[in-house]
Amino acid sequence: MSFFKRALCAIRYYKRNTLLLFLIFTILFTLILSGLCVRQASISTARQTGIEIGGTVLIDTKPSEEGAPGLTLESAEKIAAHPAVQQGVFKSAVKANARKTLWPMKSWDENAPEMPHNITLLGSNLVHPALRSEYRITQGRRPKPGDKGYAVISSYICTAGMKEIQVGDTVYIAASQDTEEEIELTVIGMFDGGSGQYRYGDPAGYPANTIFVDLETVAAISGTSALQGGEFVIHDPAEIPSFLSDIEAMALPDRDRFGMIALDGEYRKIALSMDSIVAVASLVFWAAIALGAILLTALVMISLSSREFEIGVLLSMGEGRGKVILQLGIETLVPVLLGVTVGALLSGWAAVYAADMLGATARGIQVSIEGWAIGAVYLCGIGLAMLASCVTAYKILRFKPKKLMMAIE
Repeated sequence: MSFFKRALCAIRYYKRNTLLLFLIFTILFTLILSGLCVRQASISTARQTGIEIGGTVLIDTKPSEEGAPGLTLESAEKIAAHPAVQQGVFKSAVKANARKTLWPMKSWDENAPEMPHNITLLGSNLVHPALRSEYRITQGRRPKPGDKGYAVISSYICTAGMKEIQVGDTVYIAASQDTEEEIELTVIGMFDGGSGQYRYGDPAGYPANTIFVDLETVAAISGTSALQGGEFVIHDPAEIPSFLSDIEAMALPDRDRFGMIALDGEYRKIALSMDSIVAVASLVFWAAIALGAILLTALVMISLSSREFEIGVLLSMGEGRGKVILQLGIETLVPVLLGVTVGALLSGWAAVYAADMLGATARGIQVSIEGWAIGAVYLCGIGLAMLASCVTAYKILRFKPKKLMMAIE
């Protein structure tokens, strides 16, 4: 009879050992796959939550003592072209002078010197961060990408002048009181900038005297395309560290004149809690593998001790030691692989439970047993069986059939 047939007969004959191996490894591999499910669910949930929360990197300029500009437009465009950037908002500011129909607020300080500027222009390539978060649009709209020559002005300026300004009207600004050249801007929106006044200080610094314009208008007034900073929205906050590293690697000529601040605190809190779950799941995986190796080795040793006479008879009859080792290896491998198969089926329910527990289902994340995980578990099962076979081989290669038979007699 071939060693393969003997192995199948032994599996049926030693039902208790076979059933015990099957049950133990069904439980173990269910735990292993469940741990992998929890790990995958945690990673997917953290990633999806991070994308929902989003991350932002702020860049603030640090002008040098020589007065060199901070962040140049060219550098900002290179940063915005990074694959991790979903949107890049550039911002700049300059003081200017209102002309004709615009009547900004004035300081109540009678002793304050006359200023050559009475308004502040805040420029951006998209919607300026202040206009998006601090001020409320009362009429018209916010600027859209590609808009040029527009103005979003304070509702106070619109009503305090000799003539009320409406959306669609044209307003005029200049670099200073002494500048003859004027720039025409079309009012597309009005925001609520408050109605109070500063008693002291430069009237151009008052929120109601702020006008939101495009970057080209600011450049035309200031004579430079330098920016005060930028706001770069990162699609996946997990990519922020690599994004910052890539900026450093760009070796931008003005790198020493701007600083970077990562606004990803909320994502870090979520990622930290998810990392703890991933660590526990990984611990379960390796603990189950170690426990499986110990249990399988112990069971094989016990089985060999009770079957010494059988092995001695086979060796005495001239059966090769290699075939005996293969027979015992098959007896171990079959129940282990059956346990892997049943464990893979049972852990499907564990995947659903893990998805509900971690909130992945609520976010539309489908968590299931992936093919690579099943393949990895099968490889682990085969590896454990091979480990047991090594123990078997060590014992059988040391067997001396003649002594064994004499000892039994």
